[in-house]
Amino acid sequence: MKKNYLLTGIALLHLLVSCSKEDADLKMAGPEEQYAVRIAPSVPEFVAGQVLLRFTESADAEARSALLTSCKARVIEQILTPAMRFAGETRPIYLIEVPEGTEQFIARSKGMKEIAYAEPNYLYQHSATSNDSYYTNGTLWGMYGSSTSPANTWGSGAGAAWAAGKTGNNTVYVGIIDEGYMYTHEDLSANAGVNPFETAGDGIDNDANGLVDDVYGWDFANNDKTIFDGTSDDHGTHVAGTIGGVGGNGKGVAGMVWNVKILNGKFLCTTGGTTANAVKAVDYFTTLKNKGLNIVATNNS
Repeated sequence: MKKNYLLTGIALLHLLVSCSKEDADLKMAGPEEQYAVRIAPSVPEFVAGQVLLRFTESADAEARSALLTSCKARVIEQILTPAMRFAGETRPIYLIEVPEGTEQFIARSKGMKEIAYAEPNYLYQHSATSNDSYYTNGTLWGMYGSSTSPANTWGSGAGAAWAAGKTGNNTVYVGIIDEGYMYTHEDLSANAGVNPFETAGDGIDNDANGLVDDVYGWDFANNDKTIFDGTSDDHGTHVAGTIGGVGGNGKGVAGMVWNVKILNGKFLCTTGGTTANAVKAVDYFTTLKNKGLNIVATNNS
């Protein structure tokens, strides 16, 4: 199977936080409750009948059309993001539906000179079970270090950094590529970043990225501006709290950095998220960075 760096590189995204069963959880319910992140049962590892492909540079419009027609393929969309254009790309990634089946098409595509690469539209899942916990009661384990009390040799050492006055900077942006998050939460609202190139509520694509009113980010799973859709976004909210829950306010959790700006590229929903939407989310933040926004990291939990 031929692959492309843009798709397979998603797995190499900088991991700002690692979500395990012991991670601190920023919850939307009472502190006594626990939750388990919902994982859709028995979903395939890719979207059945779908293929992501890119044609070779030598394949002209007539050749592309002839190949798709011969395979009885239906073009769902052509992905050519602003970040791809910025990098000089002119060939889109085609998301197609093939009646013969994903694996069958890919196996047959190896002999097609018109195709540069083809791969499934993979589905990504998160898996984490977390308890809401607090730094002051000794259970926000990941924030401790060898010099803190209680000590945790395997912790991040964030507690010692806070004590040294290193609590972050609100000119720094972090992009969350995950579920959406509850940006109105009392432990997150102060750190909810907004896209400075977009004007809220005017119904205009001010930053010319093809997305209207992407103020807090964009929901690529549902293709709309509403990045928070209720309790189905609890994992994204938990991730946001681990990164940037407001610290020093005497309640809830404390994130790795107390002062930071968070933006969201939602691609996960209750049934997981696709490669196609992950590509768009990655490129969304790349485009903002190219415009000059100080995005220092993205998290793909």
